[in-house]
Formats: sequence, structure tokens, C-alpha cells
Amino acid sequence: MNSVIFILNHLTVIKLIAKELISLHIPSILFSNTGEDALVLMDENRVSHIAVVDGGEYKGLISDSEIYDLDDESLPLNKVKPNLMRPYINGFSHLYQVIALLSKFNISAIPVLDDKEQYLGVISVQGLVKELSKITNANEPGGILILGLNVRDYSMTQVAQIIEGDNAKILSSYIFSQEDSLKIELILKINRTDLSSIIAAFERYDYDVKATFHQSIHDDDVERRYDQFIKYLNI
Repeated sequence: MNSVIFILNHLTVIKLIAKELISLHIPSILFSNTGEDALVLMDENRVSHIAVVDGGEYKGLISDSEIYDLDDESLPLNKVKPNLMRPYINGFSHLYQVIALLSKFNISAIPVLDDKEQYLGVISVQGLVKELSKITNANEPGGILILGLNVRDYSMTQVAQIIEGDNAKILSSYIFSQEDSLKIELILKINRTDLSSIIAAFERYDYDVKATFHQSIHDDDVERRYDQFIKYLNI
């Protein structure tokens, strides 16, 4: 049994690595391709950026807006010499690093290179969302609970004990924080569709339950949580 658990955990770790998240169906283009060629491929693959590669060497990333600014979209790229940005990530980088770069450069795809800086492929935002839904158990049945905490009061051990004390399990958890603030929000996905008893337990421990997304069997609880959610949205 332990060996099976090890294998499953190992496979999960592998799926968090950049080279395993590559969108295999998205091609790259050459400098001999035209801007029109690039736009067609972008449209087909629902991305607004595509990698320019020459002999396996990554030259840069071109965007649809860059192509629209060209004097003539029908000319090969090596004739119009567009300005290419050059963001990329190493194949063994972690999923979180992938997300950080996509956000930093505000791009729809990030090229992946090996240790010799040879082009391996791209990770698209669309493909990343699909993988995240698997990794975070987003499609698993359950409820979502958002707790407001002071940083110094945060203890995942205590949070887990409260949830597991109600015979439930945490499927995934995330922390949202704002700059220059000692407040955080802990977002929990729990393997139970009705979180009423878990919510009550957190309130007994004086936790600030900011919002919940679940199916309560109690009508009064539904109304109370709806009011609480509207208040949360207005913050």
C-alpha cells in the first residue's frame, strides 16, 4: 500500500513540472513564415502569442498585436523584422513559476526550453487551466470555505484538525494575501457538499468565516450565508 501511495505522489509531482505541461498541439513558426501564417495558427489554437524557432533554437515570442502593427502581414517575418520578446521557462521549473511568468509578462503561452536552451514547446494558459483543475481537485464534489485570518494566527494544523474532527478532508487549500497587510484569506476546498457543521465548528473557535460555497440542507443557513457572501463581495 505504501508503495502505491509513493507512486501516486511521484506522478503528481511530475505533473507539476513545466515540460510535462507542454501543449503538444500548438506549433511554433519560422522566420520564413508570414504574419498571416502566425495569425492563422493563433486563431486555431486560441492563443495570442506564438514562438518563433530556428533550427530548434528559440528566437522569441510574437503576439497578435505585434503582427497587426506590421506594415505588411503577408511578408515573411525575416523581411519585416518584428521586435520579439523573449520570455521562457526551463523544462524542470515548477508549476508556480510557470504561473508567475505568465502573469508577469501577461502572455497566453510561455515557451519551455531544456538545459541547453533548446526549444521544447509552449505551455498555454488554456492548457494550464485544465491541468490545474485536475491538480486542485476542482471537479471533485465538495464545498468551498473562505476564512479571514491574521498572519500570526494562521495554523494549517489547527484548521485541518477542525475539519478532520468533523470527518471531512481538505482537497486543496490556497492563501490569498494583499501587499502591506497582515490579513490573509485561506481558501479551502473540502470533500463535503454541506459544510454547515464545519462552519459552525470554525465559528465556535472564533474564526472569521468570510464566505462559503456549498449546498446546505438548512434553509436558514442558506439565507444567512447568502447575506454573508454579498457582504464579502462588497468589501
